[in-house]
Amino acid sequence: MKRTVSSASEARRKVDRLRALRSDPALLHDLAMEVLADEGSPELVKLALQSLGETVRPSDGPVLRDVYAYFAASGPKRDPSGPVRVEALRALWHLRSADDRGIAIDAARKFESGVNGNGEMIRAAGLALLGVLDPERAAYAAAWAVASGDANEFSGEPSLTAVRLLAVLGETRLLLALAIAPSTVNADVTAEAIRSLAPVPMEYLESVFEELSGSENEAIIVALADLASSLPASPSVTRLVGDLLSRAPQPEVYAFLASTIVASRRPELVGVLIESLPREMSQKRLRSALEALRLAPKDAATERAIGELEARLANQAPPSR
Repeated sequence: MKRTVSSASEARRKVDRLRALRSDPALLHDLAMEVLADEGSPELVKLALQSLGETVRPSDGPVLRDVYAYFAASGPKRDPSGPVRVEALRALWHLRSADDRGIAIDAARKFESGVNGNGEMIRAAGLALLGVLDPERAAYAAAWAVASGDANEFSGEPSLTAVRLLAVLGETRLLLALAIAPSTVNADVTAEAIRSLAPVPMEYLESVFEELSGSENEAIIVALADLASSLPASPSVTRLVGDLLSRAPQPEVYAFLASTIVASRRPELVGVLIESLPREMSQKRLRSALEALRLAPKDAATERAIGELEARLANQAPPSR
């Protein structure tokens, strides 16, 4: 279908109309599809695609595919770095139509040089779409993306999407392998893999914590804390959390761990934090623990710990390390 770029005044009018209808999803959908039918401006098309949200209908499929095809035909020129195609793929995801399998496969393998990367976000969106259309093929594509180190330095994509997809597909064994091989995988991707390990038997999780809890990378420690707080209560979990607290590499990481423990609202984990305080000498860490505990559900142990911390800090405890 032929597409025409609206004049500046017409584009502004369409933008204003799209924004004005945000409170009326049905009318917004109809206007967005009207724009998508023949608009050639990438900025306006992107806004129209985003305006659809979850209101995409099966009848929208042909127009959405035409949008993708038009901007893919001369990607670097019409859609540098792929933001329009990414939004089109996200819209198609809601349709879950077998007709889009070819588009998904192509997008998941799309390498295209640009100012902000080489098409990583296109590959991520294509992989997500493939995941709902052909899970088996998507699992192979996701495994390849992560194992080959296909991750943008800043966003971690498409490997972050790949890890999330592998978790949804139940590929826990592969995620375990990725988690304990941080030297070959982007740290943020490793962290996402760690968060997905809750189904793994505790004997292997203990090895993961032993291997990684001494990491100097904040993302890894934060992910271990998230994983620990998602596990069922057990003596092993309380021991692992205590070890994380004692080995936290920076005061800022300790502060996050303390906040995560309190936010879990799990008495046994809050108890681990409280029990560790007499051995803690860093004023910065003690202040972080105090701030976290003030937000914890109040009980006798917590109130007593808060009082003791306030007294220690008031008496000028030893300086932080």
